[in-house]
Amino acid sequence: MTMHAKSHRAVKTLTIIALVLLYLFAAAGLACIPAGRAGRRRFLTGNASFFARRALAVLGIRVMKRSRRRTADTALIVSNHLSSVDILVIASVRPAVFITSVELRNSFPLGLLAFLGGSIFVERRNPSGLRKEIRDIARTLAEGTSVVLFPEGTTFDGRTVRPFKSSLFTAAVDAGTMIQPCCIRYRRINGKRIGPENADAVYYHGGTTFAAHAPRLLGLRSVHVELITLDAIAPADGRSRKELAELCHERILRAYHRT
Repeated sequence: MTMHAKSHRAVKTLTIIALVLLYLFAAAGLACIPAGRAGRRRFLTGNASFFARRALAVLGIRVMKRSRRRTADTALIVSNHLSSVDILVIASVRPAVFITSVELRNSFPLGLLAFLGGSIFVERRNPSGLRKEIRDIARTLAEGTSVVLFPEGTTFDGRTVRPFKSSLFTAAVDAGTMIQPCCIRYRRINGKRIGPENADAVYYHGGTTFAAHAPRLLGLRSVHVELITLDAIAPADGRSRKELAELCHERILRAYHRT
């Protein structure tokens, strides 16, 4: 790495650290506002959306938005999952609560960042706890706040979209809220088409740790990512949660592999 590249990464690192500190300070203040549960979540998701746009700009990540005709203002947003950047990409476009794992809650600094963004932490391996978490997600949707679900359960290597877990789709059915499939596709890194030789600079999967992933991301000059908002699905069409998950997967998979 050249001295210029090292200097550029150092400046980006310091700027991101400053943004994170400002985000934490603002979120901590907003969390103290006596606006009720729904009001606080709106403040926290709006704050996260504001800082997500600034973080993407610093990182050199450009989001290209594409949308189909039938979209929903409040929805269970369902997306494929490739990178930690996915959260910034979606949050930059629309304020929303993210569903994430209880393991993340106990990791620093990601757990704190997620908590102060209003995230809902779930433990899929605990059926009794999962029922409570589904009620929490359904209530959040019913209050008018969109919720983001990555139903693959974790990030993968970008070769395809893995099958979706269906349990949390129950929340949209219970709340009577639309389901909004979205497809994320990373297209270019430093001006070159994404491929096996450069994909791991952005993709975050396998045994990769955040400590190893972050420096790679900060060393990039530019990333182009496509966010495709597909037709929304009404849960009242009589489909089961498994059928809804399969329909979302089918649409996202088709969009992901479209040239």
